[in-house]
Amino acid sequence: MARRQDPDKLARIYRSVEENPGQRAGWIARLLGLSRSEVTRSLPAMDDYGYYLSEDERGGLWPFKRRRQ
Repeated sequence: MARRQDPDKLARIYRSVEENPGQRAGWIARLLGLSRSEVTRSLPAMDDYGYYLSEDERGGLWPFKRRRQ
């Protein structure tokens, strides 16, 4: 069974990516005082909460904005 995600932690991760686009999960984790695995494990749940991220070929995280129709 999957662990329940903390919405506040997901929001903090997303804001950090918005403020520091292109940084890797480990860098974001150090910034927030989390372990790299906490950030990495949180990434799949981000979509469920409306926080869309993309990852480049280096592992950098980027905020992904949905287009309005």
